[in-house]
Amino acid sequence: MTRPIHHRAFVDPENHEVWPALNKNQPVALVNGRGWRLSGRVETLSSDRQCLWIQLDAGMGRQLIHHQDGFVLDGYTDIN
Repeated sequence: MTRPIHHRAFVDPENHEVWPALNKNQPVALVNGRGWRLSGRVETLSSDRQCLWIQLDAGMGRQLIHHQDGFVLDGYTDIN
């Protein structure tokens, strides 16, 4: 069974930010068009906001996600 995915665009035409500002250790969940979901905590975000390192849940290591890898934040709410 496939659940619908509600994609969110991150490119803001005003300031060209790709990922929103995310705090270190902030919980995140990422999902791609095939429904593959990654969840964990923010380790670091590149200064240009194109790359995001996350520490995956359940001790599964860390993952580098580039903004063009096809992932979007799932259920993101701005905490700033």
